[in-house]
Amino acid sequence: MSDDKFAQSKPIDALNSRGLTGKREYVRGLEQRADPEALSLLIECLCDESWYLRDQAEAALTRIGPSVASILLPLLEQGLWFTRTSAARVLGRFGHRQAVPGLLRLAEDANETVAIAARDALVAIGRSGGAISIALALHGLPPDIRPRRVAELAAVDGHLGERLARMMRNDELMSSEGADALSDESAAVRATEEGPAWEILPGPPPTLPAPATQHDATGGERAGTATS
Repeated sequence: MSDDKFAQSKPIDALNSRGLTGKREYVRGLEQRADPEALSLLIECLCDESWYLRDQAEAALTRIGPSVASILLPLLEQGLWFTRTSAARVLGRFGHRQAVPGLLRLAEDANETVAIAARDALVAIGRSGGAISIALALHGLPPDIRPRRVAELAAVDGHLGERLARMMRNDELMSSEGADALSDESAAVRATEEGPAWEILPGPPPTLPAPATQHDATGGERAGTATS
């Protein structure tokens, strides 16, 4: 095993005495490898008490891309508050729709920082084409909890809140078979976006009455304004 690979595989505790540069290079080496062992060590970084190390690991996982989402999902349900926060942020950046149920549960976390990160991640997913996934998950919540969750998201992004409420009012959409496979670009979902325009313009413009005619001095007719 090379010295470099050995250094990148050492437990996080061994890094405590190293400076910021050492931590940054450690995470950069893991990012460049991106093999299963390196990804596992990056997850360990998200569990470390060092804010700087967690921040570097978040950035590295984000750059590696959505392929790491599956190893982040379990962190929404476990670990320290800052680990749950980091996982929520990265999944939100990916627009990972499969994270919606876990993020909705995390939005009720007793730690306010975690709850805010979960709501921000949900909004990011909604802005990335996952609004229908959020609407379906919200629709499945108990009726006494659902309005509060919608209001919290609307407080972050009012437009998204309106879209979610509009989708959830569509009973056919919410109960359609295979709805979990829908995206915001699906015809059934796009129809909910077009609905208000049809309500505002329900039909053709009204027909105006023809102008009245008046006789001129020569006995001919000319257009004029009708008088009562």
